[in-house]
Order: sequence, then structure tokens, then C-alpha cells
Amino acid sequence: MKTLVVVGHPNLGKSLVNRAWRETAIALPDEDVLVHTLADTVSRGLFDVAEEQRLLVAADRLILQFPLWWYMPPAVLKKWMDTVWTEGFAYGEGGDKLRHLRIDVAVSCGAPEVAFSGTSLRTYLSYIPGSIDFVQAIKGELFALYDADNIARNHPEALARSCEDYEAFVLGTRHGTQL
Repeated sequence: MKTLVVVGHPNLGKSLVNRAWRETAIALPDEDVLVHTLADTVSRGLFDVAEEQRLLVAADRLILQFPLWWYMPPAVLKKWMDTVWTEGFAYGEGGDKLRHLRIDVAVSCGAPEVAFSGTSLRTYLSYIPGSIDFVQAIKGELFALYDADNIARNHPEALARSCEDYEAFVLGTRHGTQL
């Protein structure tokens, strides 16, 4: 199974968790895992749509990896979806190119899990399953790290464990919760 990991963090130089996850995925010896960092590919606010679409068509599984900022993904990921998942490609007449694709999410949350007791993380991310349904792709799973800021700064052993869990998630040997 060919897995495309799309990293939607706009500045990995300032990230601890998403940078560590990205490095973990890049280090995998599995040639069927491709890590694609949006901040490295966007030029003057624009994506090479044909190349981005080629990557999606070649994959069997897509992992959207990003930090949760104000209960939303960073703008670069939303812009990528708006720009690349176009009519005639992802939906509408002839828009069936993502139907084969299983879409998973890996998200880091700065807040502890208890902060999501009133409104769940799945609720905040509801646009993703909605988008998956819209493009007739396959809903996958959610991998989440809560309290990411605290863990990254103060608990290196927990960050290392998170990277191990993320590696297993990318390889498909660890399951998250259903989207």
C-alpha cells in the first residue's frame, strides 16, 4: 500500500511534535511511504496542482498530518485541499480520482485531552470526514496526541513514545479511532 503523508505544518522549524513525526516518517525504510511537506512545496502561495494531484492518484492512503490551531488546521492545509481537490478531479463530473484513497488524520493538540470533554476533537475535525464523503474517498482513522506542547517541552520519553506510535500508525500496525 502506497502511503502519502501530507504534512500541513507551515513552519516545522518552530514545531517539536510535527517535526519529530515528520522525521520519524522520513526515516522509515518503507519505500511505499512518501512524506510531502506542504510548506516546502508551496511557492508564493501557490501549489503545482498537477503535481499534487499526481501524488494523490499514485497513493492508496493519505495521512493528513497537522497541528490543531484554534480548533482548526493551519491555513496551508486548508488551502491545499481547496486548491488541489478540484472539480473534475475530486468531485463533480469526472471527479472520481480520490475514490480509491483511504484518508487518515494525524493531529497534535496543544491542549490536554480534558479540554475536549465538552466538544470532542472529532467534532472540531468534522470538516475532514465531510470532505472525504464529498470526494467519495474512504474514511480512515484519527491518530491524536493531546497535551503536545507540554509533552514536547517537558517529557522527551513521552515524545519518543509518540513517535513510535506514529511510526506504527503510518505503517498500519497501530490503529487510531475511526474518523
